[in-house]
Amino acid sequence: MGDSISTLRYLTPIFFLILLPCIFGQALAEEADDFDKGTSTQGTFVQGIDESYIAFEAEDYHLITRHHGENDGFNVVDINEFNSEFGSDVLPESSEFPASGGRALLADMRYNTNEKRSTVEYQLVFNTPGTYQMYFRSSLFERGGTDSYGGEDSFYVASSFGEEPDKKLGTRMPQDSDIESNPVTNPQEGKFFWYRINHNFVVTEQDVGKTLSFKIQDREKGFALDRLVFSLNHKLDVEEVGKDGDGNELDKLGNSVGNVAPKTSYVFPMNYVPYRESDNEIILRERELQAVYDEYFSYLEKQNSAGNASHIIDGFITKINAQGDAKSALRTLIMLTIEAAYYPEWKDEVIRRFQQEGELARLRAVQIIEESDGKINDLKQVTPIRHYIDYAWGLYELNALDIDTPEAVTFKEKLESFIATYIEGTQPYYDNAYYTTGYNKEVFAMDVASTISLLYQDSLLFPKVKEAFDAFWQNVTQMSYDGDNSPHYDANTGFHIILNMALRHGLEADVIDSEHLLRMMDRMARTVMSSGQSAKWGKSMETISAGQIRISAGGSLPWDLKMGYRLWQNPYYLYVARKYEAFYRQQHGKIAAKTYEADLWPLGIDASDVVLVEPAPVDITSRATQRITSCCEYNGLLLGRGDTNYVDVQDKLVLSTGHHPRAPYMLMDLSYTQHKSAKDHRSGIDVHNYNGAHTVTRKKRWSEANKNNGIYINPTAFSYPSAPYPSKEVSAPGDIERFKQVMGYDPAHGYTIEGYGAMGIAKDAAYGYVDYRRYQYNGVEAKRQIVMLHNGITVVSDTIAATTTYWGSHNGGVLYQILPEFKSDIGENWVLLRGQQRMLPFTPMVAEKAGLDTLVVFPSASEGTKVKLTTNSFDPEQREWLSAYKPLQAGERFTLISLVIPLLNANNITSLVRSIEVERHNETDTTVRIPYSKQQLIQVSFNEQQGAGYELISTQ
Repeated sequence: MGDSISTLRYLTPIFFLILLPCIFGQALAEEADDFDKGTSTQGTFVQGIDESYIAFEAEDYHLITRHHGENDGFNVVDINEFNSEFGSDVLPESSEFPASGGRALLADMRYNTNEKRSTVEYQLVFNTPGTYQMYFRSSLFERGGTDSYGGEDSFYVASSFGEEPDKKLGTRMPQDSDIESNPVTNPQEGKFFWYRINHNFVVTEQDVGKTLSFKIQDREKGFALDRLVFSLNHKLDVEEVGKDGDGNELDKLGNSVGNVAPKTSYVFPMNYVPYRESDNEIILRERELQAVYDEYFSYLEKQNSAGNASHIIDGFITKINAQGDAKSALRTLIMLTIEAAYYPEWKDEVIRRFQQEGELARLRAVQIIEESDGKINDLKQVTPIRHYIDYAWGLYELNALDIDTPEAVTFKEKLESFIATYIEGTQPYYDNAYYTTGYNKEVFAMDVASTISLLYQDSLLFPKVKEAFDAFWQNVTQMSYDGDNSPHYDANTGFHIILNMALRHGLEADVIDSEHLLRMMDRMARTVMSSGQSAKWGKSMETISAGQIRISAGGSLPWDLKMGYRLWQNPYYLYVARKYEAFYRQQHGKIAAKTYEADLWPLGIDASDVVLVEPAPVDITSRATQRITSCCEYNGLLLGRGDTNYVDVQDKLVLSTGHHPRAPYMLMDLSYTQHKSAKDHRSGIDVHNYNGAHTVTRKKRWSEANKNNGIYINPTAFSYPSAPYPSKEVSAPGDIERFKQVMGYDPAHGYTIEGYGAMGIAKDAAYGYVDYRRYQYNGVEAKRQIVMLHNGITVVSDTIAATTTYWGSHNGGVLYQILPEFKSDIGENWVLLRGQQRMLPFTPMVAEKAGLDTLVVFPSASEGTKVKLTTNSFDPEQREWLSAYKPLQAGERFTLISLVIPLLNANNITSLVRSIEVERHNETDTTVRIPYSKQQLIQVSFNEQQGAGYELISTQ
């Protein structure tokens, strides 16, 4: 990074060539920092519970013994380690089948070439007895001749665990063809393939849990080993696409936990995931995205050169007619047509098609308006009107709205007649100055007024429509504005449309100067998780497959954030836009990747000339985002129209310890104002993510407090946490009167907040809190405090109090969502979740497990507290809830401690749970200690006067 504080650097192509070879294996190297390591545990691999295999890197051995020279035999080699006498790079920078992590174990031909010069030992701990098949992944490097790989294709292995190497293994047959490998005609030279050996390894019941030794020896120099697997599945596919039409199955097996002694190091080291992305990682993502853009333009050029311009335009028209919210296809087609560098030869045909499609849109809009008795008061009418008017804007941009051709004259006459007949003077939107509450459908209606005002800016026509837009624009830029309270609504409707208006009118300066629009832009960027996936709150949008959740803020978010960079020059906005875009370009398990949808207007929106974009060094990762509402209008739940008497209110708490995609991220939604908000979600963990995997992230968008990971008070008449009212989704119609009858409070007004905040308290720790002096009921107070650590561990302290004036009959407690797809094991106060898939903006490393294991536990409960795992009989979802609760007593205060722990080692959970210490100093102050390594404990403290603290302490 040097001494520069600049967050944008402009690199020459030569600099790219220097940086990129360093990318591979970097993340693995970063994870290898000292953490319970030493000669006694180096190269010890532990089979995970419920896993049918042990997999590991060949270079991560426990011990190597040199029998002769200091460097003779096996050596670990990296990318471009050396150039062989044959002329090959060892290891090559680029390979169709590269070494995992950019490293391998080579029988080194640079030194003595006799066999058995070294013995390599691995230590393995199996948790399942059985007969295991051995697989190895290897490549061949010719050491001098050109005839064959006959002198480079084998090594020795032990026939049994605990024995010396005595069995020769090797082959010259590749796995991507049926032709024998040859240094000249079919070289391997760094192409690593999997092989199965015809020999079994037996693990007995007596062997389970013990450390078993497995040894290999070098035989022929030039033979390279990458990974080894022992599996109970004897028929794993080892062949590649070129041989059997599909890839192998071994690459899908993540490496088993290494460098960890069983039953001691359960949690990830603090430096297991990076804090910030390296320059190489950022550049690689930017280059991959640029390749996508280049491929798109290459496709257009090929189609256009082949005489298929009409086909391309047809495709755009189809998308324009299908897009009801954002207008990426319309914007892109216009940009491609009006810019001289692209396809100005399309102009005549595009004009003709816009005139034709515009007329069809006009007829459809007239039909809908007349079916609505001339009313324009909802999206039912506004959407088709907007669709029609946008074609008129397209013609305006093409300088074809006012040209003197019969088609253009007719189009404009019908347009003006339509506006005069149906729009001008029509209530409630177009009859005078219009002010908004921020509701997205009102912004849609004003988009029509915006476009008409633009088209007739130099005319005296349509003064009421212009008056409506002028007032609206002053409202959202100067007076007050806050958007609908859900991620994809902000990104694709109201706020997105306002940015589009600014560009059409050339009013970017108004946006730049608006504190309200900057507040929304910044919040939009901060609520994209470290991984590049959108967080969720309110009426969120997500895809679910086999319990795996992928949340989306919609396809327009990258455009919005790129506009944010264009307007405010904050590099964080462009950084997040690119990370988000890369994330959804990935397939995550069975959840498909999103295809690229071009959104190229205005010219240069992708900022392709700006490279190595990253957050500023001073950019903080934990914060409370901002929101405003009216002090007086709509009972404080919405902004008033043209409201200038607004107040700041709570919005989101974001906790994170790094910008790297693998860094942890948590969002807690406190907001209750504006449309689409979840008014009963006041303390819940909506999203919790570590290393790209969700842990307890809540499912879907049910609106009630007992369907989130938070503090919850329930009438004692019902079994905690159930209550007999019909569940409803956020902002969907529901029986609020039935809810109030059963629960005895109104979720919109049942809470009074005292304070809230989020901050970093150490490099490895973030802290957030929210304090309510009324929580659901009169006389009930609640305070949630959370410390999230960089290894994903989240310590939660929830204090619930019943004042002396409390007179109700309720149970107060805390609950966590447990999805059955991931529930693996349970104890009296804990649940083990397994298999939560890592979702990142890049392909996860082969060396890691594909899924994450997470422990959710209440390690200590005050007297009278019940801990149970149960279903909510009125929950529409198939899931359970782990909860701890007790009856509220007037004048009593109690604190519940809960932990969410991503696990490095999921063996013997009972031992881990028993090792967690909770020291209670009084009703509110607590110290929690969690086993970290052989020498250290994690200590997290909560103190009413001093706040939260974190440190690593010695076990001594």
